[in-house]
Amino acid sequence: MKEHRKTCAEIFRLAGRVRAEVTISSSDSALTRFADNVISQNVAETSVSVSIKLTDKGRVFRVSLNQTGGAALADAVARALAALKLQKKEKGLLPPPAPKPLPSPAPGLYVPSTAALEPSFRAAKAADLARLCRPKGMKCYGTVENGASRLTVANNSGVFASHRETCALYSVTVRKGEGYGWAEQYSPDAAKIDYAGVNARAMEKAAASARPAAVPPGKYTVILEPAAAADLLLFLGYSGLGGRAWLDGRSFASGALGRRLMHPSITITDDALTGPAAGAPFDFEGMPREKVVLIEKGVARAVVHDRRTAAEAGARPTGHALPQPNPYGPLPQNLEMAAGDSSLGEMIRSTKRGILVTAFHYTNLLRPKPVEMTGMTRNGTFLVENGRVTKALKNLRFTQSVVEALGRVEALSREREVVYGWGRMCVPAMKIRDFNFSSSTGF
Repeated sequence: MKEHRKTCAEIFRLAGRVRAEVTISSSDSALTRFADNVISQNVAETSVSVSIKLTDKGRVFRVSLNQTGGAALADAVARALAALKLQKKEKGLLPPPAPKPLPSPAPGLYVPSTAALEPSFRAAKAADLARLCRPKGMKCYGTVENGASRLTVANNSGVFASHRETCALYSVTVRKGEGYGWAEQYSPDAAKIDYAGVNARAMEKAAASARPAAVPPGKYTVILEPAAAADLLLFLGYSGLGGRAWLDGRSFASGALGRRLMHPSITITDDALTGPAAGAPFDFEGMPREKVVLIEKGVARAVVHDRRTAAEAGARPTGHALPQPNPYGPLPQNLEMAAGDSSLGEMIRSTKRGILVTAFHYTNLLRPKPVEMTGMTRNGTFLVENGRVTKALKNLRFTQSVVEALGRVEALSREREVVYGWGRMCVPAMKIRDFNFSSSTGF
């Protein structure tokens, strides 16, 4: 924090009386990659990014650099001040955010031992899995990652917010013949990852997938493990739960707040402050984040706002600004779906005929308003018949509206997992009827 504070102070000194806003992101990360049961890559990276926005008399100029040294900062600010004078005046500029009390970050997001992990730790985890795979005629692929990051947002009107956290991610794919199995776990604390459990799940799925069969496309009852369910939640948040999409009429919630749009079992919140999906307690404007109930028992209740969309909507900012400028507006980044009262095993046993999906791959948005998306199953797709997993399946392509799918939910699991991607998401497994698989991929 001292280094970030020092950099901000120097930028403000160089900017003089010109309004200055600064965002600094710095990280130390390391990754060990393995393939065909051997380590293939070991990398480490230290990076810093400084973004400076200068505003004066209706004119705006932004400059970015990846250095914090005095000469680099002085040159960047001097060039930005000169360029600022040449800009056209912009209408509708917001005043700088005023300092506000920030909530305390959730405990456990920064773990020094995770930041300090040696390459030997990551190598040992890869070796452990390779030793399990070789005698069984299997091959393993994947990554072991760890790192630490800090985000600081400040302006020369008195805002200063800084947050640090650590990250560990263990992601593995195992191959047996034509079959693949995958598993992954994230935690801010590398010691809390169940490495043996991840290995066992990936190996079990690979063994069960060795001779996949094909099924025709159509509508099936689907059982989505948390990683697959998280893809649906990601696109729902990206496409429909931000203030800009809502104001522009592109969101499924546009004109529909207060209406039931999903099954009553669906409650979705964005909560950076508490719980398993927590993160930075402020946004990229330095505004405090708020917990927002987005979907409550199937009813659309709210979308998230930054200062600009809140002003347009006559609402209060919820602390969800992204780095500016961007075409998306505010977005939720700490989504959490409420748990149900079932389990993955119970979902399988209650299914007469359906498809069990480990994860999706290559997902894309087709139509924003209904959140219609497409993608493929991957690394463990199975047919369920009369309450039992009976055979592995070749991968299938799906085309499905997420809003409609969440209206046909039949069960949610009590257990939830935190999935790391665009921010964090805490999701249960889910069972959905009439999920549309549009074609078979043939592999």
